[in-house]
Amino acid sequence: MEEKEKIKQQQATPRTYTISSEQLMDIMRYLMTRPYGEVVKLMNILSTLNPQGFSGGSKNDSKK
Repeated sequence: MEEKEKIKQQQATPRTYTISSEQLMDIMRYLMTRPYGEVVKLMNILSTLNPQGFSGGSKNDSKK
């Protein structure tokens, strides 16, 4: 029973990955060749990625 709980906790913890802008553009170009219904959700997710170090907060946050 404990092993199942450990696996569940590992799956619940999201991981963070870093990809270059070139890699992101290559992925987007590929997805644009696929049928819209297959890729629209993925393209929306990718389009909301923020550059590393970008908090997405207000303009005042960057002046601190």
